[in-house]
Amino acid sequence: MSITLNVQTTIQEMELKRVQLQSFAQQHGFTHPDTVLLSQELDDLFNVYHQLNQK
Repeated sequence: MSITLNVQTTIQEMELKRVQLQSFAQQHGFTHPDTVLLSQELDDLFNVYHQLNQK
């Protein structure tokens, strides 16, 4: 898979995770353990995106 395709896929995953996080946080609060987990997953995607853009 090319770097460009990886970046596009990662961006799509980031957007989906962001929407999921926002919706969950509005329903359950920002300090709910699952909200924190979703936030950490989004952070991981940001790290992947950053690594892909370093190449």
